[in-house]
Order: sequence, then structure tokens, then C-alpha cells
Amino acid sequence: MNPELRRNLWLELSVHRLLATPAIIGLVSLLILAGGDCQGRLALATVAGVAGLLLLAAWGSQAAADGVADEVRNRTWDAQRLTSVGPWQMTCGKLLGATAFAWYGGGLCLLVFVLAGLGQLPAPVLKLTALIVAGSVFCHAVAFNGALMAARRGPSQRNTSGLVWLGVMMLALGPARGYLAGSPAPIIWWGASYPAQDFALASAVAFAAWAVLGAYRSVCSALHVPTTPWALLVFLAFLGLYVAGLVPASFGSGASRVAMAGAGVSLAASYGLMFVEPADAVTVRRLLMRARRRQWREALQELPGWPLALVLALLCVIGVWLMPAMDRYPWPLAQAGFVIWLFAARDAALLHWFAFARHPRRVVATTVIYLALLYGLLPWLLSVLGADALAATLRPSPGGLNTAAAAMQASVAVALAVWRWRRL
Repeated sequence: MNPELRRNLWLELSVHRLLATPAIIGLVSLLILAGGDCQGRLALATVAGVAGLLLLAAWGSQAAADGVADEVRNRTWDAQRLTSVGPWQMTCGKLLGATAFAWYGGGLCLLVFVLAGLGQLPAPVLKLTALIVAGSVFCHAVAFNGALMAARRGPSQRNTSGLVWLGVMMLALGPARGYLAGSPAPIIWWGASYPAQDFALASAVAFAAWAVLGAYRSVCSALHVPTTPWALLVFLAFLGLYVAGLVPASFGSGASRVAMAGAGVSLAASYGLMFVEPADAVTVRRLLMRARRRQWREALQELPGWPLALVLALLCVIGVWLMPAMDRYPWPLAQAGFVIWLFAARDAALLHWFAFARHPRRVVATTVIYLALLYGLLPWLLSVLGADALAATLRPSPGGLNTAAAAMQASVAVALAVWRWRRL
């Protein structure tokens, strides 16, 4: 048996928990049935479904994140990385073992939901149960992946990701009520109409699989198992196709919508990866050394993900530019995408300007503060002073002046980052 999974199961599933959890769930179920009269089963199904959702998605995500965060805080993560446990064993052991009790309690709640909801709820109970399970796997993998990325930066304070996930799940209760009622509007995807429950279930399963793959790749990185970044590029291509299918056909041909969606998701991914991946001079030195020795495969294995996402976004923007099949506004859309790309390049250079300091401290926090000043406070002050044209050059928007201003800002930021790099 997987040693990491066995260790976590022993930690999570005590005899007391195994016996007390079904007893408590059974007593609460009997109480709801006794006080619900003829609507007792309907009330029990609703409560059990919501309880299973919160236990699995919120509590399970907190447990998945703490599976790594607690190891880092207790100074045992580095020792675990030196064991003979492989990346796939580590991924399964953490994802399934650390969340074992959440699956146990949440699974019992879902069992009550199925037994009480069949024939009582207008929605397909089994599909909703599968949707909760797939969505929970996605949440666990994302939380686990985030904890792994945070572990690269060293020991952290108490993890509060569970509170974030709880807030997300509370926001999801509104749409969940619509699914329980069984009357959500159908989803139009690539011109075809799909029942909302079927589309949501298929999407949840697909994104859960991608999230588990992402967690596995993060574990490979943590264990220093070399991998090439093909998974990131394939995922961004998949996400572009997925989002493009939801864009109305009035925006242009399928290829045009894929290019627009690809640019958007790649830019978003570049920002996300930029702030979670390590940004330091050591990584750049290693990449330059690999390039000088023409070790291209090794360079790809050590290349961060954000430059790849940024390059893919530029290719998608160029694709939008070259496609005359756009029904409306081809030039402004492409120009706006290029301006946003230039701002992203400027922001990446600004981040590395701080990272290339002789004694870098709180690089991400400092960058976020300066970006808030550049995007928010400074344009607002310029607008108050009557310099609206100058304020507009600090915000991404189409136009020849804005494009020139964005290019100038990006060039200055890149030049400053290179200058500081050469001073190291």
C-alpha cells in the first residue's frame, strides 16, 4: 500500500471518528425526519446535500492544503522530499489521505442525500452527487497545488485557505439551489444546447482531471523530478477552446473566438504564475547557463510557466490581428489585446526589478503595491488634476497613443530589470 496514503489514513481515521460520525449523521437525520412531517424526506435531502457539499469542498480543501502546510510548519516537508516515495504516490497519498475524514463524513452525507432525494427532488440526484464529488476533487487539487507553491517560499503562517474556500462555497449555494430545483437554463456551447446539469458535470470532471494533473506536476517540481512544460501549454489550449465555445457566434468565426479566448486565458495564467512561481536571479542564471551550453531540454525543464503563457498570449493576439473573419471590431480587439500584453510584460519586468535586488524582500507584496499605484491611485490623481489623456495611458485600452505609451513603459521596465540584473 502507498506508504504516504497509509500514514495519512492512520492520522485522519481514528476509531472514535469512524464510530461517532455516522452516529451523529444518523441522529440528525432522524431529527429532521421527525420534525418534517410529510416534507421530511425533502428537507433531509436538501440539508444532507448542502452538508456534503460544504464538508467535501470547504473542509476537504482546507485539509488538502494543510497536508502540505503543516509539514512545512513542522519542518518535516524537506525530510519527506528525501524519501523514496515517488511523485504520483505522494500526490495520491496527500490528496486522498489528508482529506480522508472529509470524504468519510461528506460521503455519508451524500449517501443520505441520494437515499432521501430519489423521487423527492425534481433534479437528477445521482448527477448532482457526481457533480459534488467531481467539484470537490477539483477544489482539493487546487488547494493542494496552492499549498505546494506556497511551500517553495518557505514556512508560512497559519493557513487560512479553508476560510477562502468556505466563502466560495457559500457563494455557490445560490446556483446550487437552482440545480436542486431542476430548472436551470440550458448551456449553449459551440452552437449546441446542453442540459445545465450535464454540462456542469462534464466540465467538473474535466477540470478535476486537469487539477489533479497540475498537482502531480507540482509534486514533481517539489521532488526535483524533471518535467517539460507541455501540460501547461495543452491546458491553456484546452481552456481557450472551452471558453471560446461559450462566446456568442456573433463575435466571429470559431478560429477568431479561440484566438481571443486563448489570449485572455493565457494573459490571466501569466499573471497567476508570475506571482506564485519563484522569481530570483538563480533561476535566470541557470537558464542562461543551459542556453549557452545548448541544453535546450534541460532549459525547458527549468523554465517557469509564466514566460510560456505570455508568449502564447502574444501568438493568440497576433492570430486575432491576422484573421479578417471577425464580424465586428477586429482591429480594436487585437490592438486592445496587444496593449494588455505590453502591460503584462511591463508588470513582469517590474516584478523582476524587485527580485534582482541585492537583498530582495517581500518581492510579490512590493510588486502588488506598486501595481495598485500604477493602475489605481496614479491614474485617479491625474484625472482629478485634469490630465485625463495622461491618465488614460496608464490603463490598458485600444488606441495608437495608448499602444505607444504601453510599449514605452514595457521597454523602460525591461531595461531597468536588465540593468539591475547586470549589477548583481
